[in-house]
Amino acid sequence: MFDGNIENLKQCEIKHLEILRKGDYLYEQGDKAQSFYYINSGLVGLHHCLANGKEALIRIYSDTEFFGYRTLLGGKFYHCSAKILQDTYLVQIIPHNVELFIKENFDLMRHLVFNLCSELQDAESRLGKIAFVKSVDRVLESTKYLKDTYPNYKWTYREIAQYAGCETETTIRLSKTLKKDEN
Repeated sequence: MFDGNIENLKQCEIKHLEILRKGDYLYEQGDKAQSFYYINSGLVGLHHCLANGKEALIRIYSDTEFFGYRTLLGGKFYHCSAKILQDTYLVQIIPHNVELFIKENFDLMRHLVFNLCSELQDAESRLGKIAFVKSVDRVLESTKYLKDTYPNYKWTYREIAQYAGCETETTIRLSKTLKKDEN
């Protein structure tokens, strides 16, 4: 399996990026994909802008995770925007030739395929819940997941709503109702 040493990758250029600040965008939806990224430390959210202008928080990445590789390996343009949620230190990986990169970095590719399968399973589960689970349950589950998984980040109502697949107003209303019920 991949040993985690980015510096040992072959057929690519490695760039250690300066710390990116919360709120910055690393790339925008529709930008041409020429690289992918590894997070040394920080938090990055992938946001997809829908045709009606609404944003959906699709996925979240944190320390020691790769992102952006699906588009690079299987498409031409990023399908999401990568937004920095917490100050983040990244490594940019720029393959010289994608086919040679894949061939020369088998352990990394195997690691990325396992990640891809896990992310697909998560996406399918979340999609099924949006179709059949009530908003209140999705908001509760999303809030618990986000706060348990990323406890050092202060999640906004908007981010929770985007992740749960509902309107921000719904998340605010449910949160107020729950707080009222606690008292």
